[in-house]
Amino acid sequence: MDTPPWCDHGFEFGAAPDGGRPRPTAHDHTDRYSPEVPMTAPTISRLFSRGITRTLLTPHPVEHYVRSLGVNWADDPTGATVVAVDRPVADVTVITLRLPAGVERPAPGAALEVGVVVDGVVQRRHYSPVDPATRSDGLATIAVRRHPGGVVSEYLWSEAAPGMRLLLGDPVGEVTLPETRPADVVLVSGGSGITPMLSIASTLVGEGHCGAGATGRVAWLHYARRAEDVPFRDRIRELSRAGVEVRVVATADSDPSAPSDPVSGGLVGHLTSDHLDDVAPWHSDATIFLCGPDGLADGLAETLGPDRYADVLRERFTASTGPVPDGDGGTVTHVRSGVSAHNPGTTLLEGAEAAGLSPKHGCRRGICHTCTAVRVSGATRDLRTGEIDTEPGCLVQICVSAPVGDVEIEL
Repeated sequence: MDTPPWCDHGFEFGAAPDGGRPRPTAHDHTDRYSPEVPMTAPTISRLFSRGITRTLLTPHPVEHYVRSLGVNWADDPTGATVVAVDRPVADVTVITLRLPAGVERPAPGAALEVGVVVDGVVQRRHYSPVDPATRSDGLATIAVRRHPGGVVSEYLWSEAAPGMRLLLGDPVGEVTLPETRPADVVLVSGGSGITPMLSIASTLVGEGHCGAGATGRVAWLHYARRAEDVPFRDRIRELSRAGVEVRVVATADSDPSAPSDPVSGGLVGHLTSDHLDDVAPWHSDATIFLCGPDGLADGLAETLGPDRYADVLRERFTASTGPVPDGDGGTVTHVRSGVSAHNPGTTLLEGAEAAGLSPKHGCRRGICHTCTAVRVSGATRDLRTGEIDTEPGCLVQICVSAPVGDVEIEL
């Protein structure tokens, strides 16, 4: 990308007769900064983020312009370094990261915000480390399932390699293992929901919560289309040997040539009360954690009944949103950028992007709260619940909110 004209300050350096620092010319501004301070991405970002400078850079975030300077975000000391990559099953990339000094490991069940640069744009997603809380070597392992057309998952599938640098954000997670451990725990997961549950189960095993001589009990039902598509099978078998009652359940026909999974317990199909009774006949008094798609959640709700299901601790990796009703939409004024555009009823995030803005966001599913912005005025609909809110100055998640009439949003 060509350097934009506003970046061309015409730095020129005269000769240094004493062999020291080059002498700046009359229009050189480098004396304002110490020559020992490298112009790394985080340094420039901090400079650009100050007061009037940030205002002048609107409507795009600082990263947009720093990227155009050709600055490498791998210099960011708060980033993580990829130390190992494995692709153990179809469409899954397992990445081991070295966390930067001072970064706390997420609580069991929580997720890390991971950022990558794809075509010059920072893309953020959230992945739950599979490690126990007791891991102390500064490493964290995540698994990324490749989705057709998925910007980040496709990129990491093809490009992830040792030495790659990734941006890190704050951990997020609505459901984590409480510090006061429940005596009896049942984990229910499907698909990518395996990762937070693996962290929770590994933590409990590492603490001696279950197994011979322990007073607690841990059971885990994991659902996948085919057993051979499940990553971390060796770790799951280790947990089984350590005292966790595990069942890996295939919901579709598996490859006949694939070896049978010793932890399947002969269970197949979708969740039923028989499955729960098989893995944890004591489940009525247990704390139940759930992470998986809506179909799995619906099955668990039907099995448990509404009163018992209300106590389930659910971590979502997809948001259930309804269609935008006819008649929604309006003119959305993005206050900070001064850009107004008609929104036909899409989310505020999609509308802002269509208007040429680049709001910060992460999951695009209403989970991580990265996209939260202030609705200055007007009404918006939460597409997950259908509820309309009109309170001025209210925080909204723009990835799951749509305008109902004209709206002003702090973007």
